[in-house]
Amino acid sequence: MDYESPLVRAMNNAATARSTPTATTDRRRYKRFRLSVPISITGEDRSVIPAITLEISEGGLSAVLVSELQIGDVVKVYPLAGETLVAQVRRRVGRVYGFELLNPSDQQVTRLREACSRLPRYPDNNKMGI
Repeated sequence: MDYESPLVRAMNNAATARSTPTATTDRRRYKRFRLSVPISITGEDRSVIPAITLEISEGGLSAVLVSELQIGDVVKVYPLAGETLVAQVRRRVGRVYGFELLNPSDQQVTRLREACSRLPRYPDNNKMGI
């Protein structure tokens, strides 16, 4: 049995506490903003799916769709800040999908950032996990 001094134990506990996510930690790279607007999603088979956004960030969005997609599907989303963007389905909870934007141009990121700056913030600790 190895002996661990109280000082070493306290340091290890502090390090673990700092590295362990809490319920209020937001694991996302970008701040999210509320946005509820109709959009169109074009699937890989070129079908157009109507949707309504829930939130948006520089890196992605979530939306409610009337048709099903699969996690991993790559789609086109229009209009987002006046642009057509390519995104991949990353999450799904019922009819709510989470999309990650794939390789947006610098100009597209700038337009998204400007559009987001005029929107209210979305809560950081989303209970749905989208």
